[in-house]
Amino acid sequence: MRRLAWSDLRLLTAVAAAGGLAACGPSDDTADCTGLVAGTLVVSEVQADFDAPSGSSGADTGHEWFEIYNASTSPVELAGVQVEHMRPSETVGKTHTLRAVTIPANGYLVLGNVVPEAAPAHVDYGYGADLGDLYNADGGKLKLSCGGVVIDEAIYDGVEPGHTRTLDGKQAPDYQTNDSQAAWCNAAEDPAAEYEPTNFGTPGAPNQECMNVVPGQCDDGGSMRATVPPAPGDLTITEVMPDPAAAADATAEWIEVRVNRDVDLNDLGVAGASGTPVVLSSQTCVRATAGTYLVFARSTDMAMNGGLPRVDGGVVSLTNTNGTVRLLMGATELDAMTWTSVRAGKSLQLSAGLTAPADNDVPANLCDGNAAYGAGDQGTPGAANRDCGGSMAGMCLDTGTGSMRPIVKPTAGQLVIDEWMPDPNHVSDATGEWFEVKALADVDLNGLQAGTTTLGAAPLVPAAGNCVRLATGGYAVFARTAMNNGLPSTLTVAGTFTFGLTNGASSFQIGIDGANLATATWAATSAVGASWMLDTDGTQCTAAAANVATYANGAVTPGTDRGTPGLINSPPECP
Repeated sequence: MRRLAWSDLRLLTAVAAAGGLAACGPSDDTADCTGLVAGTLVVSEVQADFDAPSGSSGADTGHEWFEIYNASTSPVELAGVQVEHMRPSETVGKTHTLRAVTIPANGYLVLGNVVPEAAPAHVDYGYGADLGDLYNADGGKLKLSCGGVVIDEAIYDGVEPGHTRTLDGKQAPDYQTNDSQAAWCNAAEDPAAEYEPTNFGTPGAPNQECMNVVPGQCDDGGSMRATVPPAPGDLTITEVMPDPAAAADATAEWIEVRVNRDVDLNDLGVAGASGTPVVLSSQTCVRATAGTYLVFARSTDMAMNGGLPRVDGGVVSLTNTNGTVRLLMGATELDAMTWTSVRAGKSLQLSAGLTAPADNDVPANLCDGNAAYGAGDQGTPGAANRDCGGSMAGMCLDTGTGSMRPIVKPTAGQLVIDEWMPDPNHVSDATGEWFEVKALADVDLNGLQAGTTTLGAAPLVPAAGNCVRLATGGYAVFARTAMNNGLPSTLTVAGTFTFGLTNGASSFQIGIDGANLATATWAATSAVGASWMLDTDGTQCTAAAANVATYANGAVTPGTDRGTPGLINSPPECP
């Protein structure tokens, strides 16, 4: 089919205005379109990412375009048709209302982001900058409407520089077929489809046929073969960047994955703790060889992603605290990595030499990235990680410096059980019991244990990970739950314990590495709603006897519990 040039379109418009051409709508630039129904027009091809030849500008302006097809058997006048461009999840986008232009029966019209006077030969209609930039990553949606009636809308995704997203040319474009991403593919590098140097597509002409990819197979240099999917143990998450500082989280978050065996990444998914994964979909084989590092990022644009040296696939949004990222093949989890917190502008990385999926489950194996990349954030995306500092046993991450250091374990006499609440009144014992420790020296609480007759094996504070420092004179409160049930809302619970504090005569202890550090003992029935406490010389009394103020989520109200959790015992001397 001969494509329409601008001179042809001007002639057709003039003839239509003189009454010499049948049309399905008004013929002037300001009229509203009429008579168009769903399926009359079909979005059939999108060029979102121009690939500039060597030595030329890489800007997309003037080189982006999309194609629509007239699925009817009559020419259609498009004046008044509204084109809208947005993200797939958005409901409102940027719009352009078409001027008078006719699309032939069963013909194509190519619309470009260029002023009409500067349109290249393959573009029939220029809409300027009205629709904004077509998206190179994370997909976009084009919508055609007439008088409030949606004629067609199509999502384009999986954009590849220099290759159009093409609706399968095995049949004429159809407005229902283009709703399925399986019906789209990237234009092949056929010399006959090179409409500009290094750019491939079929603007204004029937589309190429998409290769019919059989599930579990991929195109390897023109031949189909079975994919080699990764299994558990083949991929390891080695680095995450949940909180970039040099660019926005929404575009500059990334994760790094080490490949432990030669595999194909086709259909690999990256997910958060729950929800829909971002899946690496490709008709061609996405081969990854053992020993290489891959980067999965929120954006492929170096100007937006903090200057990442490479991007191999997409990633879900990462949270700065209590985060999780998972690698999936269908429903099979290949690896997962979790973190409690990260430092702004620094990655959290697995120490050099550790490559097994189980390695990133050990907090002591992780530390901050400290090598600058791109726009100034620190990490080693796509490269081997640094050594976190030799053996990680007995080490914790000092969040102030970002470096690993030895845990300063308390010894006997450096921690004292200063206050405890066996019988709360404001809430139940199972949710409201707590105890307080006071530091008599600068120590770390990592690995601190507690129990009644014996110390519990599970520590109240993780034995590795971030250093949990308690300075001389400082207080730490441990509770039955971390929800501050009955405790002041401003109080941070350092850890939780599972054993109960008996209301009658009883005792419990704290320790480290199985060795006792301090014991609290009471020989009488506890006063309901009053803590036991020690004064400055070690005298023991209850908060009721000491007439201590009540507390309950920060408010002093009658009938609530008495004590000073997280504060100096008051009054300082028991009666």
